[in-house]
Amino acid sequence: MTDAVRIVQLYPVELGITGDRGNVRALQVRFERAGVPVEVTRVGIGEAIPADADILVFGNGPLSAMRLVVDDLRARSAELEAFVASGRSLFSIGASAELLSQGVDLLDGETLEGLGLFPFRVARTRERNVGYIIADTPDGRVIGFEDHASRWALGADAEVYGTVVAGKGSFAHGEGSGEIVRRDQAFASNVQGPALPLNPQWTDAILTAATARRGIEWSAGDAHAHLNEYAEGARTTIERLVHSKDFRTIGL
Repeated sequence: MTDAVRIVQLYPVELGITGDRGNVRALQVRFERAGVPVEVTRVGIGEAIPADADILVFGNGPLSAMRLVVDDLRARSAELEAFVASGRSLFSIGASAELLSQGVDLLDGETLEGLGLFPFRVARTRERNVGYIIADTPDGRVIGFEDHASRWALGADAEVYGTVVAGKGSFAHGEGSGEIVRRDQAFASNVQGPALPLNPQWTDAILTAATARRGIEWSAGDAHAHLNEYAEGARTTIERLVHSKDFRTIGL
């Protein structure tokens, strides 16, 4: 195993259209500013995931991209199940989160069977939710952008990570909506933006879990102050817009 923390972005060409490389950069830069050695590897169709991967990042893409990668992804099912079961960190957004679910029911009646890493099922809808989203989580308030035409039906053992306070969210939760499903150190979400640069506290929770598993000391400090300030400025602006009278989540 390398001394560096290994971050892997899977299918960066097909599933990387909503700023998903920004999520990788957020993880990488916060490690670098803390003096933690880090390596980033991008893995495409047919390429091997490094055995010493610590964090897997999956991005978003259209249905056509999902069809392109689904067979390759299914071939990795046992490997990814072992990765998550070992407590390593996985971050998936949009299309990739849906492929890691129990399956995606499309509008034409077709079903894309998922890997079942997360205990929920996806139904594509005719209503598209586009707009800012805010959700309260155990690691602080998550702020970002949602752009999806799907609803998730959670299994009984699904762990809800976020309760929506503004926006539509991905699934019903209590008397309202929820966003982000968590399984140990793996996350499935529709929060884009990209999400991690806007949410340092969520990023740091992922980094802390990865370094703790490796026995590496890590914490955010003065070197991260400017990153946090930029994020806070954007977050404050979004929250102000969300709570203004002119804000509406767009339904297409």
